[in-house]
Amino acid sequence: MTKHSLKALMTTPTSRFAEIKTMLTEMAAEIEELKCAVGGSITDLAADWIATQYLHAVRQQLATLPEGADRLKLLRQATGDLVALQRGGHSAARLELDREKFDLQRQKHRDALAAAQPKTQKTRDPKLPLSDEDRRAIVDKVDEIFGLK
Repeated sequence: MTKHSLKALMTTPTSRFAEIKTMLTEMAAEIEELKCAVGGSITDLAADWIATQYLHAVRQQLATLPEGADRLKLLRQATGDLVALQRGGHSAARLELDREKFDLQRQKHRDALAAAQPKTQKTRDPKLPLSDEDRRAIVDKVDEIFGLK
């Protein structure tokens, strides 16, 4: 990219920005509509469709091959492709588990904070002067520690 073309990109008129923003907003709305129509992830649906098409094509090719090295080569290649597809599914499942674990830990943290809040609210500001009640409590505690009480 030349300096001139980079400068042209950087000085794009705001109308172009508005056009891109509108286009992206429309795309996002279409994607959400499609997700609702298919009841989930579009990419998951597409991956399932592609996997089905792939398996059908492999089956057709296997039907034309006699027993032997070529058939084994195709099966080995299909097995490698299947492992790659499964790896992607496993990665997605692992991400989902990690997300659920994070949400659980975050909720436990929030619950612990909520449980500790009454205790921390009782803590007074150390800069404030002591009341007579506070002084008596301190003296009583010191007496108890030294065995005077």
